[in-house]
Amino acid sequence: MSEKVIPIYAKGYFTIARNGKGLFISTFYYYDKEGYYASLDKEKLEEEKEKLKENMQYYLNQETLRINRRRVNEKVSKVEINLLSVNYPMIDFYITFKARLKLGYNLYEDIYENEVTEYPFEAVYVFPGKILSARIRGEVSIKDNIAIVKVKKGMKTGKREIFAFRVI
Repeated sequence: MSEKVIPIYAKGYFTIARNGKGLFISTFYYYDKEGYYASLDKEKLEEEKEKLKENMQYYLNQETLRINRRRVNEKVSKVEINLLSVNYPMIDFYITFKARLKLGYNLYEDIYENEVTEYPFEAVYVFPGKILSARIRGEVSIKDNIAIVKVKKGMKTGKREIFAFRVI
């Protein structure tokens, strides 16, 4: 990625099914003043996607995701690069995992380094049961099994995110 490609916004969708299969789709939006991504041919685009996949996997490996106190391994399964316009690329990361859920109380914990956000982002979490509580930085709204988290640019995030939810 060119150093002149600047992140401007991100949105993520996290879902986990009753069988424990999880999917996290994270989309990053950029301002690309020089049209770096628009200039890539098919071969260079594939190389770029592979680099992005490796980089995201590296960062995921720095985190500790636990569900019901068991470590869950996240894997970047796919990366897509699209253009909203020549100067506005968006990159989608598809991340999968498998967890052991149980009837009743379940606990989601994501532990990672503190950071100050360089751009605003929003995350939507969909659990297979009612959310009982959430401890996560940002503006949080919860309705049944869905939590929406909005984080402003310059906000300190990280350390530990926790969702408790009940599967019936």
